[in-house]
Amino acid sequence: MQPIRIVSLNRVIRWTAAAVLGACLAGAAPPALAAAPSVTVSADQALRFGTFFTDTSGSRTVSATGAVSGSAIVPLTGTAPAPAQFTFTYDRGNNANVAYSLLISVLVPGTASQVSGGVTGTIARFDTDLPGISTLIPGQTAQITLTGCQRRICSRTFRVGGTLQVARTSGGAQLAIPLPIVVTVLAEL
Repeated sequence: MQPIRIVSLNRVIRWTAAAVLGACLAGAAPPALAAAPSVTVSADQALRFGTFFTDTSGSRTVSATGAVSGSAIVPLTGTAPAPAQFTFTYDRGNNANVAYSLLISVLVPGTASQVSGGVTGTIARFDTDLPGISTLIPGQTAQITLTGCQRRICSRTFRVGGTLQVARTSGGAQLAIPLPIVVTVLAEL
């Protein structure tokens, strides 16, 4: 059978159809086409700093491991603090039974902040439990190699913690600050 060369869309369709028809007439199964590789990142849990009070300003840190600390705040009952959790999923697009690794970059695009009433909240320091990356600096990419991928779909769950700086001029507020994470596959190794 001749190799298929791409010259124009019309010819590719004819050649592909002819190759499949020829394989079917010869009693062979038609060749399987691989899908394009794809990446998804799902936000499984939001970064929560819990409920607390500060007179004028303070901070609360929730680490990627779930450890909680604070400065110039009074913890209150209410929502429990917890790190954000994300799931990264890579579909290599074929079922090749070969182990592989992925070189990825992780990025927090910038400082996350919100103003509500007389309260301003800013998250400017982030940490993660991804191996080899302890700190995520807003606006800078961090690279990591994920090893041990065995199947078509390789998935990893990771957590992100941070430090919330709060300034209060009056009243109180419930802050819900989105935490965007950008994960890019740089190479399949």
